[in-house]
Amino acid sequence: MVETTVKFGGKINVLVNNAGYDPPGTVVDIDPKLWHQIVDTNLTGPFLLMKESIPLMIKAGGGSIVNIASLAGVRCIPAMPAYCSSKAGVIMLAKQAALDYGPQGIRCNSVLPGAVRTEMLENALAGLAQTLKTDLDGAFKYFASNTPLKRVSKPAEIAGICSYLASDDSAFMTGTEILIDGGAAIVDPNGTAVSNAGIAWGEK
Repeated sequence: MVETTVKFGGKINVLVNNAGYDPPGTVVDIDPKLWHQIVDTNLTGPFLLMKESIPLMIKAGGGSIVNIASLAGVRCIPAMPAYCSSKAGVIMLAKQAALDYGPQGIRCNSVLPGAVRTEMLENALAGLAQTLKTDLDGAFKYFASNTPLKRVSKPAEIAGICSYLASDDSAFMTGTEILIDGGAAIVDPNGTAVSNAGIAWGEK
């Protein structure tokens, strides 16, 4: 893939690692083969593309790498240890590359999306829709009900951040992570439970 890209355009300036695979399974229950498939997709794939692309970026005078991690890289999801661990690894991989190759003009940052309406998430919420006896739109509305913006994002809303990180407008940014999650990470689930019960904090 990298060789074909170079043949097409002559050089590589930007790499966006946007792989994702998220089957569930607790630490005890998940099959090791499935664990490896998830980690290979979400973490080893970006590593291999970076390994092949960074030397070409250095040759071209520099470049920008954007790793698509996840809010799940800094927050846990029930029964998703492989996905969460692999996305946490993607964040640290970006930091390591930023440190090691910054002197050669390589920047590397991570984008941490929250819920994005993709085919992957639609498949994941199909069971929720059945449980709620609603359609996917209803499941997404319920799913996002405790976040400040009360909705999930569109893929284009993540693409804008990637474009910024790929551009010279972010020329002094490297080794950082950007949450783009509709405010999900700021919500205290315990406080939300109180609010959903219709009472104020500390009310007797």
